[in-house]
Amino acid sequence: MHDWLARTGPDVDAWVELQTVRSQTYLKTIPAMEHFHADVLRIVDAGHRTAPTVCAGKSFDLRRQPGEQQSSLWVSDETGERCLVAASEFDAISDAITEFSPSPDGHTVVWALSHGGADWMVARFRDTATGRDLGDVIDGIKWPHFAWLDNETVAYLSWGRPPAGQELTAMNSGSSIRLHRLGTPQDQDVVLYRPEHVAWVLPSVSTDRKWLVVGESDGTVPAKIYRQLAATATADGWETVLDGHGHDEYIDVYDDETLVLSFRESSAGQVVGYRTGCAPRVIHEAADLTLDRAHLVGNRLVLLGNTLTDSVVQLLDLDNGELTQVDLPRDAVLHDLTVDTDDEAVYIDLEQIGGPRRVARYSVADVLQGKTAQDRPVAGATTDAPERAGTPASAWQVSTVDVTSADGTIVPMRVIRTAGAVPAGDAKVFLSVYGGYGVPYLASSYDSWHEAWLRAGGVLAYAGVRGGSEYGQAWHEAGIRHNKQRGIDDLIACIEWFEKAGWSGPRSVVINGMSNGGLMVSAALTQRPDLLGGAVPEVAVVDMLNFHRYTAAHGWIREYGDPEVAQDRAMLAAYSPLHNISRKVKYPPTLILTADKDDRVPPGPHSYKLAAELQETVGGREGTYLRVAYDAGHATGRSVLEKVAERSAVLAFAAHALGLENSHTAPHPGAEHESASAHEAEPDVAETEPAA
Repeated sequence: MHDWLARTGPDVDAWVELQTVRSQTYLKTIPAMEHFHADVLRIVDAGHRTAPTVCAGKSFDLRRQPGEQQSSLWVSDETGERCLVAASEFDAISDAITEFSPSPDGHTVVWALSHGGADWMVARFRDTATGRDLGDVIDGIKWPHFAWLDNETVAYLSWGRPPAGQELTAMNSGSSIRLHRLGTPQDQDVVLYRPEHVAWVLPSVSTDRKWLVVGESDGTVPAKIYRQLAATATADGWETVLDGHGHDEYIDVYDDETLVLSFRESSAGQVVGYRTGCAPRVIHEAADLTLDRAHLVGNRLVLLGNTLTDSVVQLLDLDNGELTQVDLPRDAVLHDLTVDTDDEAVYIDLEQIGGPRRVARYSVADVLQGKTAQDRPVAGATTDAPERAGTPASAWQVSTVDVTSADGTIVPMRVIRTAGAVPAGDAKVFLSVYGGYGVPYLASSYDSWHEAWLRAGGVLAYAGVRGGSEYGQAWHEAGIRHNKQRGIDDLIACIEWFEKAGWSGPRSVVINGMSNGGLMVSAALTQRPDLLGGAVPEVAVVDMLNFHRYTAAHGWIREYGDPEVAQDRAMLAAYSPLHNISRKVKYPPTLILTADKDDRVPPGPHSYKLAAELQETVGGREGTYLRVAYDAGHATGRSVLEKVAERSAVLAFAAHALGLENSHTAPHPGAEHESASAHEAEPDVAETEPAA
């Protein structure tokens, strides 16, 4: 099983360097590479700004202008706007700002930096008036979530530091909520809450700033909620709101009633109120959509939910129960949503399929009166991120088809293609999947770089397999633990659909997925290699018998099962991609992507071993390639140049595997709207690949 690849050392480094040279050499021979590189550069290098965080008359957001490699932190107020933390202050190729949180008065902002894309981060505090960092530093943090109790005090999730040299593999432990006071060293931070077992515990402060709340997860599922008065917070002052197995996610506190998004009694979700000394009350139950999260604004909740293919935003009046829907464009992906509690407004980061991405401001008062959104998101801001020229929406046909899985279950699949006649046997399909953790994949799966596949003449598809939340939390539960094979069967049925429906010929589908999606891709690859034109698993979980031994993966046992339990281990062994590769089978062309600083799904125990095993199968040496992103992590830290190189490699590999060789010359809808500058600025492919 090539277990030696799971450790570190010069022999592993030499093997990875050899694999990098092999993949670089191969990818540069693909005729469509130059075309995809130019088109993805045009798309990815467009400027962008995030939905802002607003407090005390100041607005904070991350922005990146064309040509910049990473985003900088900006602040805007009535005097204008200024860059507060510039990406040029650190290594703009491998370091990235991952989180920030301003103090209630807006005078200080805590900001976290990831080095090389790792989940481990370091937080610092910056004075918004002077633009200088204070002396305070917090390290030993992952997935930072900061909760300001007042202008001088912040609560945060802390983890025990791993042994030196084992940052990418050592089991995460020692989680706790700690309290940091400005001007004091971190070793004086007191522990406010420590879970009985290792768990994710996230601190929050209610909108009225009265309550400090902690949400504790069972694995990755929000399950327990505790609260106490923020002004007098102590380690023994907690009041239990909920102490169960979830799914119960804290929303906010309104009139001293703790509001919870719960899925225990409703697959689509309920808003439930918990008041001390009273029985819980159901405030709202979702209909025709699955709730995802909620925010308090005044006396209303902003509810974000998803249908099969679209995100939905609603305003719920907590006093009378009235529901008002926000008018959002169709066929758009909602990337993020923030609220301004002072001015009672909602900011939504939207991207139209094939079109631009923008942040729109929706005033609550305007929504209630049926008015449309304001595109300029921040009062006082003068610099908007320039929008890239998109392809007209009319150029694409977006539809949802029903696919029958092995057990007769109907599975939804979203399909995007060039408008016009239905493909008649010649479709070249790029099929993406995630299929886990209750992610609403059909509503959230589209990413702007996918447009390059459409423009090359291909068909895009997204599989809404069991394990996601396309039909609520029941759909999630139907595809986890001992039901995981159902989701894999769903993906296989989606692959088969194109040939059965007459859209394509045999082996005309390339499947792609990241993380849990990479697991799904690898499982389908090992179970039905005869169906595929190619496979591209990325940062994939593939060793299902040992996944729980590394970093944060002990939290995934609720999703996958426990390899230390005999019944679970037998179930996991039955589909574990790494343990189901046959050296007598010829597998389709496979490009495995990973990152050398991935401390969530470490490359050695997973992607490296997968590549080595596949290369020892029939024809595997010629058909299996491993591409490693250097100084990058699981999903963070990639510079624009690295993202362009990585995404264009994926698309060019898929095009070559399916024979979509005319993609480097084929005209595409909306070509007349392109800017020539992206093509003129295209760097040589080899130069964008980091050296080993």
